[in-house]
Order: sequence, then C-alpha cells, then structure tokens
Amino acid sequence: MEDRDLRLVSSTRDILRQRQGPAAGSAVLIGNPNFNLSEAQQRSAARALRPAKESEVLLAAALAGRRSGEQRGRALEPLPGTKAELQSIQALLGKKGWRVEVYDGDNALEERVKNVSNPRVLHLATHGFFLRDQKFAPRPLLTGRPSGREDPMLRAGLYFAGANRALTGGGATADLDDGVLTAFEATGLNLHGTELVVLSACGTGLGRVESGEGVFGLRRALEMAGTEAVLMSLWSVPDQETQELMRLFYEKWLAGKEKHAALREAQLEMRQKVKERYGEDLPFYWGAFVLVGK
Repeated sequence: MEDRDLRLVSSTRDILRQRQGPAAGSAVLIGNPNFNLSEAQQRSAARALRPAKESEVLLAAALAGRRSGEQRGRALEPLPGTKAELQSIQALLGKKGWRVEVYDGDNALEERVKNVSNPRVLHLATHGFFLRDQKFAPRPLLTGRPSGREDPMLRAGLYFAGANRALTGGGATADLDDGVLTAFEATGLNLHGTELVVLSACGTGLGRVESGEGVFGLRRALEMAGTEAVLMSLWSVPDQETQELMRLFYEKWLAGKEKHAALREAQLEMRQKVKERYGEDLPFYWGAFVLVGK
C-alpha cells in the first residue's frame, strides 16, 4: 500500500463507467441492532415503515423465508460501539449538508434495509456471517436425488434486530422478516444509483467461488441490486479500530478525496496508530476492509 495504489473492480467496464447516481447527498445508516427484539416490539417498530407497493410485496415474498439450514446457534452479542460509529458518521455527513436517516436499536430492522430507495450511501454496521462451503459426497447423475448443496447466496449475509429469535430456534412469523438478510434477499434491494454501500461487519467480502462465475456472496448481491461500489471486510474486525477507520475514511472522502484514495489514506493512518498503540505492525486491526467498484 505504501508503494502501489491498488484498486479492485468487479469488471473492466467499471474503469470506464460514469456515475449516474443522485446529485444530492442522501445516506441511510443502520446499525447497533437489538438482536433480542421480540415479535411484539418488531411489529411496533415496523408500523413506521411506508406501505410496500404490490410489486415490492411480490418480490419480497419470492426472496424471503429462505436461509441456510445451518443458520442456528448461539445468540448474537450486542454491538454498542456501532451506535457511536453511526453517530460519528451522521455528524460528518450533516456538516456537509447531507440528508441522513439513522436507524438503530429496535429500528435496525431487516425491513428497514429492504425499504431503502437508492440513497447515495447505505451504511450497515452489524454482525455479518459467511458459512464455509458444504462438504458432500458426489452422487451418480442418474439417481435423481438432489446433491444436498445449498444456494451459496443463502450462506452469506447480515443480522438485524430480532435475529436471535431465528438463530435460537424461535418460530417463524409469516408476515415479519426474521432479521437475517441473506445475500439472496439482498439482490432485491433498490440500489440503482447508489454510489456506495459500506458493510461495517465481519467477513462481508467472503463468498463461494464458482468457476467462470466469480464470488457468490454479499458483494455480488449488492452489485446485482445496483450499487456502484462496496466497502467490505475480509475477516472478523475489531470494534474500536473499525470505528476509527470508518471515521477517517468518511472524513477524507467528504473532504474531496476519491473513495479508493480515501480508504488507502485512512488505512495507512490507522496502521501508524496501531503501531503506536500495540508496539508492532498488526494488519488484523487496520487491513480487513477492501473497496470494490468504481
């Protein structure tokens, strides 16, 4: 990073593509979910959402209700640091005259994410997940039995308010989202014209690699949904240093730096802070995030 300015793109067409997004600064920030949100609390919080159009209801119904059979386990721990992260970013954007919507706690709903309408920036600060490739025994082609392989787009995603009900075996409710936004569901988001999606969570840049197809995961899902660039992580990220890195990135970007340059400078600055804080160079604390796209 000190010697080379490396930029990641999903396709060579990204190099030539011109921005056509909204000129006004608009951002939706969602984080610090109440993972223990009850069904009654979720119904109350969801009432504030705009009524969905019939086409949106049909699309949501087609995408929802599916997640990996391995999506069970221990309850998620709260992320209080992400609240401070959202407040910091909101203040920075507000100073530049951006129109900012912030949803946290009970309002950090999966429904909120699905309700966004092409903001310039969508920032999601929560727990992410990526389930490793399944192991299975190959079966003869003529048996007529399924291979047992799940759609890889069900094996990556993000957790939102109420997710612990699903993870700990709580009963599903037909008219409520389960708080688990899979990459499969994320393909249906309205992000055409969105300049940047920030996934301030663990392992959001991972996915299954298919020969000739690339990586199936959140990045691909969000690009299919229309966003121009995705800022995401390649491993589990520490809470404090992630807050600091995000603030530095937004400060530099809003000051006029191009997005890739802003991230590079922010990471180099965080690298120096980490050296001073821990006495050695530890990329774990500053190097997880990559920016892919224009």
